[in-house]
Amino acid sequence: MSEAPPPLISVVICTYNRADLLADVLRTLVCQTLSPDRFEIIIVDNNSKDATQGVCSSIIAENPDLPIRYVLEPRQGLSHARNRGWREARGEYVGYVDDDCRVPPEWLENAEEVVKRVQPTAFGGPYYAFYTSPKPAWFKKEYCTHVQGSEARPLQDGEYLDGANIFIRKNILKTLDGFNPDLGMSGDKIAYGEETALLLNIRKKILGALIYYDPKLHVYHLVPPQKMLLSWNARSRFINGRYASRVFNSRNSQNKNVIKKFLHGVVLIGILVLDLTIGTIFRDRSRYPCFQNYYYERSFQYIEGLGACWGYIFEN
Repeated sequence: MSEAPPPLISVVICTYNRADLLADVLRTLVCQTLSPDRFEIIIVDNNSKDATQGVCSSIIAENPDLPIRYVLEPRQGLSHARNRGWREARGEYVGYVDDDCRVPPEWLENAEEVVKRVQPTAFGGPYYAFYTSPKPAWFKKEYCTHVQGSEARPLQDGEYLDGANIFIRKNILKTLDGFNPDLGMSGDKIAYGEETALLLNIRKKILGALIYYDPKLHVYHLVPPQKMLLSWNARSRFINGRYASRVFNSRNSQNKNVIKKFLHGVVLIGILVLDLTIGTIFRDRSRYPCFQNYYYERSFQYIEGLGACWGYIFEN
């Protein structure tokens, strides 16, 4: 019996110790309106120690007519798992969605429509926050929502798709050797930058690359309780600055000036202390009802800048 023709889209879900959340995203994926012969689902288990394999086995058994595969990637790290995903994929496009997302039934049908309309190199859409625990009074829903407008359009230099909702041609991933394993989450370690680095690489090396955004291609992304803590967000912004420095600064820069960057960091510390004082006492309360709003929307930019200084001095 001959092998079935390859699907248009291979959906890859990389997961680590999130069996309960993984079950949720899989249940939304098996209800897609796109014809099952047009997509496949690949679950990449990145060394989970919980019930992940059992959850996958149950979902596969419950949906015998859907092409769902489970693979184990022993090398720890999201980039390793994502690379294993595209190497396992049979589709023309590889779509990545996070294991703490939920996707609407028409998600893949909308993706197919984008491919038919513009044949992009990579494409994606927004994500909207959802919650399973109460939000603090100060926490605005837009803090964990990423929308780049209401019109479908090519993204320009300096605009990037989000890794929780992104589709990339498999041949491009193969040509560029996928995601940089030095970037991205690894186990419980917070780290960023792998999809941004890949998109930069695409723009640099793929002539005429089209990176496309369509607001219809949306997903919902969980905001767990710890991501609504001010302390978690301060730490996240610092780490994001560190990894932005890795992604956007050449490791072999001939113009590297550590002393200048160190002095810039000292200045940022002074500005941060002053700004935190302003936010606590003198902020515009009509715009920033709680001091946490001021810190999140204003002060944390300096923490991210400090992270970039740290990354430039110690990690580049």
